[in-house]
Amino acid sequence: MSRTRRRPGRGRAWDSAREDREPGRYFEALFRSLDIGVCFFDASLILVAVNPAMRALRGEVDLVRGQPCRRPGGHGASPCGSCLAALALDQGRVLSRESEARGADGLTRILEIVCHPLADATGRRFGVAEVARDITWRGKARQDIELANRDIEMLLGSIRAILVTLDGENRVRRFNASAEAAFGLTAQTVTGRNFFDLGLAFEGEALSLALADSRARLAPVRVEEIRCRSADGSERLLGLTVNPVPVPDDTPDTVPGVLILGQDLAAIKARRLRDSHERRMQAIGRLASGIAHEINTPIQYLGYNAGFLDEAFTALGMVIDSQAALAEAVRAGDTAAVAEALDRTAKVALETDLDYLRQEIPQAIANSRKGIRQVTEIVTAMRQMAHPGTGDKLFFDINAAVRDIMIVTRNAWKNVAEVELTLAQDLPLVYGLPQEVSQVLLNVVLNAAQAVEEQVSLEPWTRGRIAIATSLSGDRVVVAVSDTGPGIPEEVRSRIFDPFFTTKDVGKGTGQGLAISQAVMARHGGEIDCVSQPGQGATFFLRFPAAGATSAGPAGRDDTAVKDLERP
Repeated sequence: MSRTRRRPGRGRAWDSAREDREPGRYFEALFRSLDIGVCFFDASLILVAVNPAMRALRGEVDLVRGQPCRRPGGHGASPCGSCLAALALDQGRVLSRESEARGADGLTRILEIVCHPLADATGRRFGVAEVARDITWRGKARQDIELANRDIEMLLGSIRAILVTLDGENRVRRFNASAEAAFGLTAQTVTGRNFFDLGLAFEGEALSLALADSRARLAPVRVEEIRCRSADGSERLLGLTVNPVPVPDDTPDTVPGVLILGQDLAAIKARRLRDSHERRMQAIGRLASGIAHEINTPIQYLGYNAGFLDEAFTALGMVIDSQAALAEAVRAGDTAAVAEALDRTAKVALETDLDYLRQEIPQAIANSRKGIRQVTEIVTAMRQMAHPGTGDKLFFDINAAVRDIMIVTRNAWKNVAEVELTLAQDLPLVYGLPQEVSQVLLNVVLNAAQAVEEQVSLEPWTRGRIAIATSLSGDRVVVAVSDTGPGIPEEVRSRIFDPFFTTKDVGKGTGQGLAISQAVMARHGGEIDCVSQPGQGATFFLRFPAAGATSAGPAGRDDTAVKDLERP
């Protein structure tokens, strides 16, 4: 009988390959290498198996195969208090909890413990598998999120703008402090309610239409001015912007929510009006000495003329008295008295110089009237400049505003420049805030006067020129202010409207005049720009929307204003 010889080692190789295909070997290797703690208990909660990760995570518990788990030195009491494994085995469902545990390295961690009851094919529960995960990072992340949420709440609460968020059904989700103040409601009472059922009487359908439009186009929609009666009965004028809140990609059919941002326009207008009035008063303060001089000059010659007229009328009284005495002597028929009265009358007439008085008295009266008119013009212009206004836009005459500014600023330019006014006749009215426009004109004219003064200081034998013209160009009323100053260097021309930028010496300019002027012109729907050549002066153009303007009309020259301004 022949025998088959095996190669050395062949049987061992076949046995190794068969072992490599044993599923239990893989499960055992996985069980040991998992970084998640796993252990198994039988139906009596006796430990059957535990992996290294569980021993590392549960260092405060003795995990000995064939025994129940217990604390070191303990006597059978469960180290977890209420045993989660026992509860899972008893209830036949997966249970979980989070708890702190000290690991084998002595560090305390937050663990998520999950117990899975194990059953055979017949449904008999024969044990439980316990899984432990280190979720310390999750607790820290939760704390970070809570801290971030508190910061966000504080930020949203400190925003001065009205902030309201609505879900797709217009239910209020957020209502900040500014919204509470504006609408007279609290966030606690409105959260979860329909925004349009809060008793806020919005004017018209503008807001509801804006919400629908924003959601349809997924774009911000602005409601410029809308009136609203709040819960306390007060009326608000609001400016609102409706912003869509995009929905998640996995719910494309959900109606987007919206974020409503708004401001109380009445408060803004009042603050803007107050700031504008303060700037005008500051400008008037800077011009105060010049204005006082402008008033003092006509007052002085009013005083001189009043003194002259007092002396003249005293002398005329003496003439009248002498003539009355002569008439009495004639009626009495006393020849000697008549002769004496004639001599006295002739003497008084000679001393009085009636021809001189006949010539000078009318001139003195005319000059006094002129002085009174000049003082009246200055006071009227000052009153117009200093008036705080109502904050409401109205139609006004831009030519009249120009004349007032030239009267107020006369002392700033009269010694260095000739002024030429070319004011177009029959200009359309300008719609806006006269006080703010006066501030712009004041800034531009004072800049022109200072530019001319700078140039004249370099050439004292010369006298500059400031030309102001108004005209109608298309649908714009244009005011052009030109000067013969040194001009604006090209390298800084693009910055002249920047806040706090100035080319003037310290103490002569704050760099805010032109920046404020540009903001005012923008609010009026107009523009301000400048054309300049170094050494040839500069021209500033103010362009206002004309009320009812359709085409340019003829520009006539108003020389009366020029003559009035040039009177001493």
